[in-house]
Amino acid sequence: VIIPEGSSSLTDDAYRPNPIEVNTGDTVTWINDDLTSHTATSGNPESGSTGMFGGTDDSPEIIGPEGGTQSFTFDEAGEFEYYCTLHPSMVGTVIVTEG
Repeated sequence: VIIPEGSSSLTDDAYRPNPIEVNTGDTVTWINDDLTSHTATSGNPESGSTGMFGGTDDSPEIIGPEGGTQSFTFDEAGEFEYYCTLHPSMVGTVIVTEG
């Protein structure tokens, strides 16, 4: 998943593709092509982090600018929302199907 330049001011197009569809056992890697740090934290801005991936609201896993990455392997099926704790308007979804 690419985090494009200027994504701080974007919403559901701040992570591309969004949603992303993968199979159980697949690993998703977020790549930050922006000039600003971001996160890909499981949950949503309203209820906060679920702690599944990307750290927590208080201790997020920072994806550094200009090529920083974060990866997570999805072992269960479902729809998993995520967002940037630094820029809460940035939201995405990973759809995981049995594969």
